[in-house]
Amino acid sequence: MKRFLAVAIFLSFGISFAQTIHFPEMKWREKELDHFMIRTSGTSTDPARKFSEKTYEILLEILPGLKEDFEKDEFRTPGGREAGKEDKFRFTTYLVDAGDSFHRCVMTDARRYNWVAGNIQITKQVGNYLDPYNRYLVICKTDPMNSGGGKEQDKKEILVHSLGTALMKGRSRQADLPFWMTGGMGYYAEHMVFDRCAIYYLDFEAYYRANPDAKVDARKGGTLGPEEAWPRILRKLCKKEKRVSLEKTINAQIITLSPNESGYMFALTYFLVSTEERAKTYQSFIKAIRDGAEPTKELLLKTYGYPDDVAFETVWYEWMMSTKFK
Repeated sequence: MKRFLAVAIFLSFGISFAQTIHFPEMKWREKELDHFMIRTSGTSTDPARKFSEKTYEILLEILPGLKEDFEKDEFRTPGGREAGKEDKFRFTTYLVDAGDSFHRCVMTDARRYNWVAGNIQITKQVGNYLDPYNRYLVICKTDPMNSGGGKEQDKKEILVHSLGTALMKGRSRQADLPFWMTGGMGYYAEHMVFDRCAIYYLDFEAYYRANPDAKVDARKGGTLGPEEAWPRILRKLCKKEKRVSLEKTINAQIITLSPNESGYMFALTYFLVSTEERAKTYQSFIKAIRDGAEPTKELLLKTYGYPDDVAFETVWYEWMMSTKFK
């Protein structure tokens, strides 16, 4: 099974911003798009040139306020500061061709944000990470543990997944959001661009081998994976009452995650924006968080007008079992 892992770093910090080029000690080639800046070291602009604006358009449909953040320079970091000195904000993607270059970026940010040794090591191994201030993404296009580079890998899924997460976080002006929100929006972006999800925070194959009851059935196609779109499998799971509750979905953690929980995080995010009315409610939910509200289950239920979990799950599961979930 082909898969890439995504890394999430949640840290507290306090610094001032001095420059828009976040790694000035390195040499970069630049390509400017409408809403993105692509900086490369030893490699091409793919896949960022092809998929960045497409991801922005998908997020713009459900978060129209992104237009003001980008085009009217209303983007602010979680601390309320401007991203840089430009009149128009552009999210930056850094693409590097070798582990050495990627590790230089990691160590620059480790010093900048006082990362602990464990976070540094994980980030070096995974080969991609988002700036905690929602301004940029760094991706190594080869094996990040190979200092000299090597054969480039297809990183389009991690790019789209990470941009979906980053744009939503940027709109909320938050550094630390619940995993169901960040991972769920990453999956939603992947699905809308590729009609499948390929970024995993655990080894799905190993999990299914150890937990065969988690499969929707024993036949091929009964598990979540990158080969086909997830809604069909999740619809089967829901109909067979192999369901993940709202409570468990919202409290999902990477360290205890299962494939089915990953799927339900995606399904929850998709449900929350599945109609024009729900998308407008999602915008209100994000605005409340942007204004300082805690992103709790209680806030979600209140914003969407449900009195309790049971009322929400009744409508959510019914939607998942319908052909509207596709």
